[in-house]
Amino acid sequence: KQWYQRRVRGMVIGNTADYFYLGNLTKIDTHTRICIYLVCCILVVLAAAVAAFGYRDLNTLEDEDGIEDLLCSKSIQGRPVRDENTSVWLKVKHNLNLYKVTLLRKEVGYLLIVLFYNSFVLAFYTMTYQTCIGHVFKDRNLIPLMSLIFGTTAVIACPLCERIAAYLDNKIAALSFYILAIIAYYLVFLTFPSAATYGESDDPTSIKPTKGLILLIAVLLAITDTGFNIQANSLICLLFQAESEIGFMLLNSVMSVGTATVFFLCSYMSLYILLALLILFCTLATLCIILDVFKLGL
Repeated sequence: KQWYQRRVRGMVIGNTADYFYLGNLTKIDTHTRICIYLVCCILVVLAAAVAAFGYRDLNTLEDEDGIEDLLCSKSIQGRPVRDENTSVWLKVKHNLNLYKVTLLRKEVGYLLIVLFYNSFVLAFYTMTYQTCIGHVFKDRNLIPLMSLIFGTTAVIACPLCERIAAYLDNKIAALSFYILAIIAYYLVFLTFPSAATYGESDDPTSIKPTKGLILLIAVLLAITDTGFNIQANSLICLLFQAESEIGFMLLNSVMSVGTATVFFLCSYMSLYILLALLILFCTLATLCIILDVFKLGL
């Protein structure tokens, strides 16, 4: 949850600046580009410093052993035992064998479906949906406003989804997120023409596009995206507790490769085909969670 919250908080900050600073510009001059470049460079340096030195919440240390024992009991790996005096080469060999054995488990195959769906949605609302808005609406402020609403809704939805998961069965929560996702995709289908991903189109639509409807779709996408991301991160924490770096390596790899793949395909596929693929992967991901193919008893 915290990983996802940090990502969407960045969306809120970035799109707030975009909305008030760049929203009314019709042309970005050299001075503006240099300012944006310097700000991005400073943020990269700060992010690298945090990644290098890091931090740890000391308040959780006293409960750490009990939590680790609980999660390791559900992990698809055993608790690793290593000799600290092992050579670097043997450690590398051990890790490679561990990756090979772990990543070939069928539970990881099911997890890949959930992770790829999340990467697909990420590419959809950061590229395809914004492209469609730009081709239908003349008001360029609507794109950063939509992203701002999306990020704000996701930040608010994180603790709400956590509370919902605490009171509802996990399967019911997953099914609820699935229904919201289908509603959002159906509204996109009714609002935009199929050629909206390519450029401006005069094709008729079932519903007249309005700003309110665009923002409503953003809210629905944010809620369902929050739900599925929390589900995916929970699965990683449970399945890879013994070797957590493998789980988050898998998360980052699939999110990066999946998002890049969808970015590439979006330029060659119509909106309706992309929506059909989204619904397909959303259905598969939901079935994986509801049927408990991971055997975690959730």
